[in-house]
Amino acid sequence: MRAWAVGGIALAVILCCGGAVIGTFNGDESEPTAGASSSPAPSPTSASPTTVAPTTAAPTSAAPTSALPSPTKAAPPPKPKPPSYKTLTERQWKLIAKDPDGYLGKTYVVYGRVTQFDAATGTDSFRADVAHRRMAEDYDYETNTILNGSESDLDNLVEDDIFRANVTVLGSFSYDTQIGGETTVALLQVDSIKVL
Repeated sequence: MRAWAVGGIALAVILCCGGAVIGTFNGDESEPTAGASSSPAPSPTSASPTTVAPTTAAPTSAAPTSALPSPTKAAPPPKPKPPSYKTLTERQWKLIAKDPDGYLGKTYVVYGRVTQFDAATGTDSFRADVAHRRMAEDYDYETNTILNGSESDLDNLVEDDIFRANVTVLGSFSYDTQIGGETTVALLQVDSIKVL
Protein backbone atom coordinates (compact mmCIF):
# COMPACT_ATOMS: atom_id res chain seq x y z
CA MET A 1 0.00 0.00 0.00
CA ARG A 2 2.84 2.34 0.81
CA ALA A 3 4.35 1.75 -2.66
CA TRP A 4 1.12 2.84 -4.21
CA ALA A 5 1.01 6.01 -2.20
CA VAL A 6 4.63 6.91 -3.01
CA GLY A 7 4.06 6.17 -6.71
CA GLY A 8 0.90 8.25 -6.78
CA ILE A 9 2.62 11.22 -5.14
CA ALA A 10 5.56 11.00 -7.54
CA LEU A 11 3.17 10.86 -10.46
CA ALA A 12 1.26 13.89 -9.17
CA VAL A 13 4.52 15.86 -8.77
CA ILE A 14 5.64 14.93 -12.29
CA LEU A 15 2.30 15.90 -13.79
CA CYS A 16 2.26 19.21 -11.95
CA CYS A 17 5.82 20.09 -12.95
CA GLY A 18 5.22 18.94 -16.48
CA GLY A 19 2.08 21.09 -16.67
CA ALA A 20 4.01 24.13 -15.46
CA VAL A 21 6.71 23.51 -18.04
CA ILE A 22 4.15 23.06 -20.77
CA GLY A 23 2.39 26.22 -19.67
CA THR A 24 5.72 28.08 -19.88
CA PHE A 25 6.40 26.79 -23.40
CA ASN A 26 2.94 27.84 -24.49
CA GLY A 27 3.63 31.39 -23.29
CA ASP A 28 1.01 31.00 -20.52
CA GLU A 29 1.71 33.65 -17.91
CA SER A 30 -1.10 32.64 -15.59
CA GLU A 31 -0.52 31.30 -12.13
CA PRO A 32 1.02 27.85 -12.03
CA THR A 33 -1.26 25.01 -11.19
CA ALA A 34 -1.41 23.46 -7.75
CA GLY A 35 1.61 21.47 -6.83
CA ALA A 36 3.85 23.36 -9.18
CA SER A 37 6.95 25.18 -8.17
CA SER A 38 6.22 28.51 -6.52
CA SER A 39 8.95 30.35 -8.40
CA PRO A 40 7.52 32.53 -11.13
CA ALA A 41 8.22 31.60 -14.72
CA PRO A 42 10.65 33.94 -16.41
CA SER A 43 8.94 36.54 -18.51
CA PRO A 44 10.16 37.11 -22.05
CA THR A 45 11.32 40.63 -21.18
CA SER A 46 13.47 39.50 -18.27
CA ALA A 47 15.55 37.16 -20.43
CA SER A 48 19.15 38.13 -20.82
CA PRO A 49 19.96 39.73 -24.19
CA THR A 50 21.75 37.59 -26.72
CA THR A 51 24.79 38.76 -28.59
CA VAL A 52 24.63 38.75 -32.38
CA ALA A 53 27.69 37.32 -34.03
CA PRO A 54 29.39 39.72 -36.45
CA THR A 55 28.82 39.06 -40.15
CA THR A 56 31.18 39.53 -43.06
CA ALA A 57 28.56 41.14 -45.31
CA ALA A 58 29.25 44.80 -45.97
CA PRO A 59 26.39 47.17 -45.23
CA THR A 60 24.68 48.71 -48.23
CA SER A 61 24.10 52.40 -48.57
CA ALA A 62 21.13 52.07 -50.93
CA ALA A 63 17.79 52.78 -49.36
CA PRO A 64 15.03 50.28 -50.07
CA THR A 65 12.65 51.34 -52.78
CA SER A 66 9.06 50.44 -53.34
CA ALA A 67 9.10 51.23 -57.08
CA LEU A 68 8.63 48.35 -59.46
CA PRO A 69 11.62 47.46 -61.61
CA SER A 70 11.42 48.88 -65.10
CA PRO A 71 10.83 46.29 -67.79
CA THR A 72 13.82 45.47 -69.92
CA LYS A 73 13.57 46.46 -73.54
CA ALA A 74 13.18 43.47 -75.82
CA ALA A 75 15.43 43.23 -78.82
CA PRO A 76 13.64 44.17 -82.05
CA PRO A 77 12.54 41.17 -84.10
CA PRO A 78 14.95 40.24 -86.86
CA LYS A 79 14.17 41.71 -90.25
CA PRO A 80 12.56 39.20 -92.59
CA LYS A 81 14.83 37.78 -95.22
CA PRO A 82 14.10 39.14 -98.70
CA PRO A 83 12.46 36.54 -100.91
CA SER A 84 14.56 34.49 -103.27
CA TYR A 85 13.20 34.53 -106.83
CA LYS A 86 13.66 31.19 -108.59
CA THR A 87 14.26 30.83 -112.29
CA LEU A 88 11.97 28.38 -114.07
CA THR A 89 12.13 25.72 -116.70
CA GLU A 90 9.52 25.69 -119.46
CA ARG A 91 7.73 22.78 -117.77
CA GLN A 92 7.72 24.46 -114.33
CA TRP A 93 6.16 27.61 -115.81
CA LYS A 94 3.46 25.52 -117.56
CA LEU A 95 2.61 23.85 -114.23
CA ILE A 96 2.22 27.27 -112.56
CA ALA A 97 0.07 28.57 -115.45
CA LYS A 98 -2.09 25.42 -115.24
CA ASP A 99 -2.72 25.70 -111.45
CA PRO A 100 -1.73 29.13 -110.09
CA ASP A 101 -3.62 28.52 -106.83
CA GLY A 102 -1.28 25.61 -106.10
CA TYR A 103 1.71 28.01 -106.12
CA LEU A 104 0.22 30.79 -104.03
CA GLY A 105 2.93 32.96 -102.41
CA LYS A 106 5.83 31.42 -104.37
CA THR A 107 8.33 33.80 -105.96
CA TYR A 108 9.81 33.48 -109.46
CA VAL A 109 11.59 35.30 -112.27
CA VAL A 110 9.45 35.61 -115.41
CA TYR A 111 9.77 37.29 -118.80
CA GLY A 112 7.00 38.68 -120.93
CA ARG A 113 5.55 41.06 -123.49
CA VAL A 114 2.93 43.63 -122.47
CA THR A 115 -0.25 43.00 -124.50
CA GLN A 116 -2.61 45.49 -122.80
CA PHE A 117 -1.84 48.42 -120.54
CA ASP A 118 -4.45 51.14 -120.95
CA ALA A 119 -7.37 52.87 -119.26
CA ALA A 120 -9.24 49.55 -119.09
CA THR A 121 -6.52 47.86 -117.05
CA GLY A 122 -5.70 50.90 -114.92
CA THR A 123 -2.33 52.24 -113.85
CA ASP A 124 -1.34 49.43 -111.47
CA SER A 125 -2.13 46.29 -113.50
CA PHE A 126 -1.62 45.04 -117.04
CA ARG A 127 -2.04 42.00 -119.22
CA ALA A 128 0.99 40.26 -120.72
CA ASP A 129 2.05 37.09 -122.47
CA VAL A 130 4.61 35.47 -120.16
CA ALA A 131 7.28 32.77 -120.42
CA HIS A 132 9.95 31.19 -118.23
CA ARG A 133 12.85 32.91 -120.05
CA ARG A 134 13.56 35.65 -122.53
CA MET A 135 12.34 34.46 -125.89
CA ALA A 136 13.88 35.12 -129.31
CA GLU A 137 10.59 36.32 -130.85
CA ASP A 138 7.70 38.30 -129.37
CA TYR A 139 5.15 35.65 -130.38
CA ASP A 140 7.04 33.00 -128.37
CA TYR A 141 5.61 34.44 -125.12
CA GLU A 142 2.48 32.29 -124.99
CA THR A 143 0.85 32.38 -121.53
CA ASN A 144 -1.80 35.08 -121.06
CA THR A 145 -1.25 36.53 -117.55
CA ILE A 146 -2.42 39.45 -115.40
CA LEU A 147 0.27 41.31 -113.44
CA ASN A 148 -0.33 43.83 -110.62
CA GLY A 149 2.22 46.19 -109.13
CA SER A 150 2.74 49.61 -107.66
CA GLU A 151 1.90 52.50 -109.97
CA SER A 152 5.38 53.97 -109.48
CA ASP A 153 7.06 50.71 -110.57
CA LEU A 154 4.87 50.42 -113.66
CA ASP A 155 4.71 54.05 -114.82
CA ASN A 156 7.40 53.58 -117.50
CA LEU A 157 5.85 50.38 -118.90
CA VAL A 158 3.76 50.46 -122.11
CA GLU A 159 2.13 48.01 -124.49
CA ASP A 160 4.57 45.83 -126.51
CA ASP A 161 7.44 46.28 -124.00
CA ILE A 162 9.50 43.18 -123.27
CA PHE A 163 10.28 42.85 -119.57
CA ARG A 164 11.92 40.78 -116.89
CA ALA A 165 10.09 40.71 -113.53
CA ASN A 166 10.47 39.26 -110.06
CA VAL A 167 6.97 38.15 -109.15
CA THR A 168 4.91 36.53 -106.40
CA VAL A 169 2.09 34.19 -107.45
CA LEU A 170 -1.28 35.49 -106.17
CA GLY A 171 -3.37 32.62 -107.59
CA SER A 172 -5.87 32.51 -110.42
CA PHE A 173 -7.94 35.43 -111.75
CA SER A 174 -11.04 35.41 -113.95
CA TYR A 175 -12.12 38.31 -116.16
CA ASP A 176 -14.56 39.02 -118.99
CA THR A 177 -13.13 39.12 -122.49
CA GLN A 178 -14.01 41.73 -125.14
CA ILE A 179 -15.95 39.15 -127.14
CA GLY A 180 -18.27 38.40 -124.22
CA GLY A 181 -16.65 35.31 -122.74
CA GLU A 182 -14.72 34.74 -119.54
CA THR A 183 -11.15 33.56 -119.11
CA THR A 184 -9.09 32.51 -116.09
CA VAL A 185 -5.38 33.29 -115.95
CA ALA A 186 -2.49 33.37 -113.50
CA LEU A 187 -2.34 36.53 -111.39
CA LEU A 188 1.17 37.72 -110.48
CA GLN A 189 2.31 40.52 -108.22
CA VAL A 190 5.22 42.48 -109.63
CA ASP A 191 7.85 42.97 -106.92
CA SER A 192 10.34 44.50 -109.36
CA ILE A 193 10.39 44.90 -113.12
CA LYS A 194 12.86 45.92 -115.81
CA VAL A 195 12.14 46.80 -119.41
CA LEU A 196 14.54 44.89 -121.71
